[in-house]
Amino acid sequence: MKFPLVVLSLLLITSCADQTTEKEVVEAQQTHHDFIHGLASPIRMNAGPTYVVLSDYVQQYKNIDHVIFLGDTLEIDTISWHVVLTKQPQQAIAPLKVFVEGQRHDIPVFKTEKLRYKFQYTAEGTPKKVELAGNMNGWNPSATPLVFEDGLWKTYFDLDPGIYQYQVVVDGEWMLDQNNDESMSNGQGGFNSLFVVGDPNQRAPRLFTSTPLEGSIPIAINTPGTIHIWWEDLYQGEMAVHPGADTVWVLTPPEIAKEHASSTLRAWIENDNIRGNDIVIPLKNGVPVTSTSSLPRTDPHKWIMYFLMVDRFYDGDSTINFPVDDPSILPIANHFGGDLKGVQDQLNNGYFDELGVNTIWVSPIAKNAEGAWGLWDKGVTSTFSGYHGYWPISSSEIDPNFGTEASFKELISSIHDDDMNIIVDYVANHVHENHPVYQQNNSWATPLYLPDGRMNTELWDEQRLTTWFDTFLPTLNLEDPVVAEAMTDSALFWLDNYDIDGFRHDATKHIPQNFWRQLTLKAKDRYLNPDQAMTAERTSFQIGETYGNPELISSYVSSGMLDAQFDFNLYDACVDAFAKDFTSFENLERVLEESLHFYGSHHLMGNITGNQDRVRFTSYADGSVKFSEDGKLVGWTRTIENTGNDGFDKMCMLQAFILTSPGIPCIYYGDEIGMPGGNDPDNRRMMLFDELNNEQLQLRNNVAQLAQLRQDRMSLIYGDLVIKEAESHLFSFSRIYLGEVTYTTIYKGEPKVVPVEQITGSSGNEVLFLHNAELQGDMLSLSPNAVIITGN
Repeated sequence: MKFPLVVLSLLLITSCADQTTEKEVVEAQQTHHDFIHGLASPIRMNAGPTYVVLSDYVQQYKNIDHVIFLGDTLEIDTISWHVVLTKQPQQAIAPLKVFVEGQRHDIPVFKTEKLRYKFQYTAEGTPKKVELAGNMNGWNPSATPLVFEDGLWKTYFDLDPGIYQYQVVVDGEWMLDQNNDESMSNGQGGFNSLFVVGDPNQRAPRLFTSTPLEGSIPIAINTPGTIHIWWEDLYQGEMAVHPGADTVWVLTPPEIAKEHASSTLRAWIENDNIRGNDIVIPLKNGVPVTSTSSLPRTDPHKWIMYFLMVDRFYDGDSTINFPVDDPSILPIANHFGGDLKGVQDQLNNGYFDELGVNTIWVSPIAKNAEGAWGLWDKGVTSTFSGYHGYWPISSSEIDPNFGTEASFKELISSIHDDDMNIIVDYVANHVHENHPVYQQNNSWATPLYLPDGRMNTELWDEQRLTTWFDTFLPTLNLEDPVVAEAMTDSALFWLDNYDIDGFRHDATKHIPQNFWRQLTLKAKDRYLNPDQAMTAERTSFQIGETYGNPELISSYVSSGMLDAQFDFNLYDACVDAFAKDFTSFENLERVLEESLHFYGSHHLMGNITGNQDRVRFTSYADGSVKFSEDGKLVGWTRTIENTGNDGFDKMCMLQAFILTSPGIPCIYYGDEIGMPGGNDPDNRRMMLFDELNNEQLQLRNNVAQLAQLRQDRMSLIYGDLVIKEAESHLFSFSRIYLGEVTYTTIYKGEPKVVPVEQITGSSGNEVLFLHNAELQGDMLSLSPNAVIITGN
């Protein structure tokens, strides 16, 4: 998909939507006091009524005077502190005006894009029940029973435009839709049927920034449209723009921005009710930030995350190695001896700094159950120890296998001294049965058995908020206010007692939204000073883990809940595109565009190279694990090693993609050296630091170069993305920020030689990174699995 970039011109904003006058804008700026911490997350309207929880945005929500939307004053429910939006705006974007102690705050509202879709199915024979399971309903058949009418099984959905995968479930049997020839790979050796809603390829308007001119920011667009501008949480108005060679449109930050050490300018573009991308420009005393060195350590946009499992990283203190002495646990499922001292040692050795990462995510370190638990009985038989940290028996004590309070505080202090961040994996969904919370309050758990007599374990979608992970891991009923009150305090213990920078939250989708709202509001009340506008006393970044469709994932991301989640849908598309030789990049383009549209063009979603629940990417990529195989079974039953160079080259492509695209790159420990492995627990081998082969060293060096590019270039942190090509063998895109442009090209075709300008976008661009490509004068020689990054 190509977008012609036309340099435009921008006038001063003199007309504003939603009956907001220029006088109101100026007055709001002059008297501004920020009652909303951070940037207000946009509200995506539903097809029906949309409930807005005001405490998500306003810390002092009980001081809200009134709320106005589309000229109407809305009734505030002062029990749950929400308002209901029922009227759709005429345009794609409009402000929700919230007045607090006389001060106006404007929350962006997006008009619904949902379309009514009728699904119908002709069954063979006379089934008793037909259901639908797909990414539109979380693959939960019971969520969508079909109704038999006029010889057809039917149902209706309100869905956003896009491609939806599904299977029909007939009397309990899952199958492809025999009435539909359209299908696509599920990425695991099988196929799903699919249907299309709307036009997923419809061309959206695009907005870009150019080099600043005397305090103003020139804008480029690809089509006529309307731009909606926000400074912080104040709507500045709308502006009609159109391409034209004789016109230069510019954005000018308001004068009040000069009084703030840091603030942010945001703008969205729309055309014919089609919402396009957004731009985000950080300001320093009203001047656009043009150097990454001006961004604070705590700005998550500049984070490069490194996820390590403490037990499997490095053994720094052998005196605290306590593997479980039980022959039923095979060595691969027992403690290996990694600890917090080991992380400290590698920090002191400069490992993280040399790799270029600046944020360390450590696996859970709370005290875990002792002894042997669970069972794997396919191919081999083994129980497990709690080496991984996800079976807590304490909400405050550090596991003695990992270290002490003193060693953790020393690690945190050292990480901050190195200008890095640390977040901790926190388990809120469940506890181990030996945890005092369950021992003393077993009524706080959800039922282990369902009314129909079935055991409520691993029913991930059907019983999303109540299912147990195993019979010894009670899921807590966090919808109960008493339980939520206690367990949010338990989470805050780690912020109260340790200077961590936030959490990675386990099993996010299995926890009700009230828990996240309560935890986030408590954190704001405890660590943020509402009397200091735009000043945070304490950073507390929260990123969650949810497998599901973008609508479910995004439902947990807002100003009042989590800052982000990991984008597993994008990772799946990456595995399909980069690990397989003959998969086109078209699906990666579609999923990438879908993520940017759902989560925002400058989202903070985590883009992973892998994790502790997946087959190692390198082993898929080099063919040592087949997509059709059971990844866990092969990890238990055979030794998986690297095969040839393909896995390393393809991992370089994946690393280049996540380190140059929007979101927070997250490197799973070992992926920087192409570590092989099946699924859990084989994907959790002990980290290797010494005696690396040439391929491992080259990959690690490539990752370090890519990470350094990310740290050095504003376009790779706040740049606007344009996909240039997405074909069978070529994927290229650019990131554009205030005139700085970075081009990324990934090629997996046959060897060929092409003009440099054909790949780099401009003859004047500098080559910043090459892998499997070689410059030959003004020509570029490409080998399969090549990466080329250039910039001005």
